[in-house]
Amino acid sequence: MVDLGAQSDVTGVPASRARGTAWGVYRRLMGYAWRYKGRLLLALFFALVIAVSFGGMLVSIGTVVKITFYEPAPPKPGEAARIDPGERLIEDIRGGNAWLEDHVGWAPRGLEARAAALVRSMREDKMRALRIACAIVMVLAVVIGGARFLQEYFAGAICTYITTDLGEEMYENLMRQSVGLFETRSSGDILSRFTNDIFMVNRGLLGVFEKVLREPLKALTFLVIAIAVDPALTFIGLCVLPPMAYVLAYIGMRVRKSVRRSLQKIGSMASVVNETVTGITIVKGFGMEAYEIGRVKGEIKKLKRFLMKMIRDSAATGPLTELILVVGLIIFVLMSGKRVVDGRLDAGDLVQLYFALAMMLDPVRKLSAVNNMVQTSIASAERVFEFIDLEPDVREAVDAADLPPLRDRLRFEDVHFAYDGGAEVLRGLSFEVKKGEMVALVGFSGAGKSTVTKLIPRFYDVTGGAITFDGVDIRRATFSSLREQISLVTQNTILFDESIRDNIAFGRADFSDERVEAAARAAHAHEFIVRLSQGYATRIGEAGLTLSGGQRQRLAIARAIVKDPTILILDEATSSLDSESERLIQEALDEFVAGRTAIVIAHRLSTIQRADRILVIDEGVVAEQGTHQELLARDGLYKRLYDVQFASANQENGA
Repeated sequence: MVDLGAQSDVTGVPASRARGTAWGVYRRLMGYAWRYKGRLLLALFFALVIAVSFGGMLVSIGTVVKITFYEPAPPKPGEAARIDPGERLIEDIRGGNAWLEDHVGWAPRGLEARAAALVRSMREDKMRALRIACAIVMVLAVVIGGARFLQEYFAGAICTYITTDLGEEMYENLMRQSVGLFETRSSGDILSRFTNDIFMVNRGLLGVFEKVLREPLKALTFLVIAIAVDPALTFIGLCVLPPMAYVLAYIGMRVRKSVRRSLQKIGSMASVVNETVTGITIVKGFGMEAYEIGRVKGEIKKLKRFLMKMIRDSAATGPLTELILVVGLIIFVLMSGKRVVDGRLDAGDLVQLYFALAMMLDPVRKLSAVNNMVQTSIASAERVFEFIDLEPDVREAVDAADLPPLRDRLRFEDVHFAYDGGAEVLRGLSFEVKKGEMVALVGFSGAGKSTVTKLIPRFYDVTGGAITFDGVDIRRATFSSLREQISLVTQNTILFDESIRDNIAFGRADFSDERVEAAARAAHAHEFIVRLSQGYATRIGEAGLTLSGGQRQRLAIARAIVKDPTILILDEATSSLDSESERLIQEALDEFVAGRTAIVIAHRLSTIQRADRILVIDEGVVAEQGTHQELLARDGLYKRLYDVQFASANQENGA
């Protein structure tokens, strides 16, 4: 028995995986950001430049106002004398020069004298002071603009890299999943992860790296300035933060829940639309346009309900936070006005404090809007990480080795299998196929024929028993060495929106044009290919819909032939061909399968008669086996199948 570790259900979702917390999801996203730590540190640096520049702008203007309009007044009884702001500036410069002399051994000369002259000129000429203030604002505005451009550029680059990494990892992991995932998940749900969810993650991350990096630094800068002016009034102004935080957290939680449900409904709607588009000929042929419109409208109605909840909660964020800010501002104005009247705060300090608190709360208000974007991106990131974290239910063994080409026989040894824990489809199936032998599988619908063809390439794993190549359990083989030996042609032809050559070669750049053409000739496809406008370079459109059903099937057979496989599996491979095309293809296949193991599922008598051996599958076991004539002579289940399904074909072929 091969130990493949803990298994999950057929969808590939590990049973032990739990949904992470919002903080856990974002901490994981930040792990992706740290891959680009150089750009992240640059974004943080320029965010700091912006914050410091805004702070410098406010301090400079406040200082100019205080110096220019300083009016000395005698102190009140018991109150310390007010310090001249101009003298304070000169004293600060003197102290800075002394520090430089002590620690560096050098200090600029004449700076104190120039500062004293500037203070006098500002007080004598207030327009000069205004021009100085405007010049400072202009210089810092240029610095802020340049820093903001660079900060947002690097922030956007990080978001782009993160989301593309997520998309690549999600797709790579999706390709590692077994076929069961794709048969149980809707295509719309899968596609919505790569379109809507990735976009929402990018949008939320952009808010984080643009505003969440920048606005808190700005708020901190203005907080330091406000505390330096008046700590008590600053504390009063900050009393609005706890209720704002509660409101943001509560609404954010509701938004995230609504977004998660909306994303699920978007996936459902995309699935319905995809089904309608894919089967548009059936929809129109049966006149079911109104029915399909009703299905989509039903999904849109459900989606609209959750979107409206999200819009309502998002719309409530701004008014509630602004109401809290207004209440805090009224309390602050009353308290600060009393301090000015009492002489404990001058006009310059009051202006500086007002601007500092206003500019500190502005980032808080912006972050309240970003919070909803962040919650939206968390809900989307959860869905993205769900796919990144999927563990395939069919995995290579730890000690998997390359499987040598089949030399003797392929065997099913007491094989049991059930889809997703349901009723068993195969119930102890045992048979063998020798190298070079063509074996046909027949049976009523649901007997398990197609399941057999899915187990050989390990699209699914058996739930009991074993499948062996020359005595080696295929679960001990690497996927590449096993599937390299197998070519599969199914009834539902799968082609891609690429050129005909690319569809035949299918990613194998080492296949020459001559080899591709030889495969097309063997599949009797070359004749119609050369008649196309661009020959082998002709693009065939999505799913090859620009070609006829028979042409598509011939290309699928050519794709199987060009691989030169050891084992060929044909599941109703000629079902889409007319009688003449089938005859030509069958002749080509007869030549091609010589020396190869072939397993064929078919309803047409011509294919069955050419088989070396026919296995009659009934209720998951081999009920009968033998040649066509031997099975007819037994007058058993095969004879019944023959009478029901093959009689008309037999009459057409004159058998």
